[in-house]
Amino acid sequence: MSKYVIITPVRNEEDHVKTTLDSVVNQTLLPAEWILVNDGSTDKTEEIIQQYVDKHSWIKLHTIKDRGFYYPGTGVVQVVQQGFSRLGVKDWDFVVKLDADISIDPSYFEEILGRFEQNPRLGIASGAIYLVDGKTEVKENSQPDHPWGASKIYQRNCFNEIGGWKPIPGWDLADLLGAQMKGWETRCFDEYKIYHYRGTGMRRTGFSKGRFLWGRFQYRYGYSLLYIFLKSIYWLKQKPLIIGGISIFAGYIYAAIRREERLFDKDMRKFLRKKHRVYLKQKLSGLFK
Repeated sequence: MSKYVIITPVRNEEDHVKTTLDSVVNQTLLPAEWILVNDGSTDKTEEIIQQYVDKHSWIKLHTIKDRGFYYPGTGVVQVVQQGFSRLGVKDWDFVVKLDADISIDPSYFEEILGRFEQNPRLGIASGAIYLVDGKTEVKENSQPDHPWGASKIYQRNCFNEIGGWKPIPGWDLADLLGAQMKGWETRCFDEYKIYHYRGTGMRRTGFSKGRFLWGRFQYRYGYSLLYIFLKSIYWLKQKPLIIGGISIFAGYIYAAIRREERLFDKDMRKFLRKKHRVYLKQKLSGLFK
């Protein structure tokens, strides 16, 4: 079977990290190495992880000092890169970026790695996110070719060709676009569940501020005005009602007026807009069938 390694950034996850640890320890196909990077946690996160490090030689813990600030994307990638640089296993076939507030079924990695073996052009893949609130599970909407950053599996050749993780907000969009531009396929498999115990992307700033920031980033990624307008209309019906959609659109316009620096190069922005046009045409054609 293929050999895989995992990198996990961790910060103040005492409520969920044990669930994640148990999920990986109980996999039918274990990783060759798992490095958890403790990003300045001030709770019992480090103590919980250490208990597993003491029991399993393939689990490693690396602790770094608190950076003193939070910035979406950039900080996470810097933490993950520190873990990657400390990998002892060099002959891995797949590398996984895994969050510490999720759980997965025991056969998760074995089954998804089997999909890679069936399709040599599959470069990046994940399962689907299901937000967990008590006993309720709600599937996060995603496009079939958009794997989730919470549990992202990279085939080695693909990972090398895209240059690994880029320390920018939107790193998880940049890597899948980079892979697709080089002819690799990317997939989100709905049948493999990732149980996520906190809402994605908005936990530090609150929903309205988070959506405003999200809108700003989407301008910087290269989204078109039409696409973001339609996306904002969709988000009017999502929580927080009305405010979320308005905040996204306002953030986009704010960034456009200020001409904020683009995060993706011209070719990647052009590729992204082409994908959006295809997606919108498919949606529109579906409405008139």
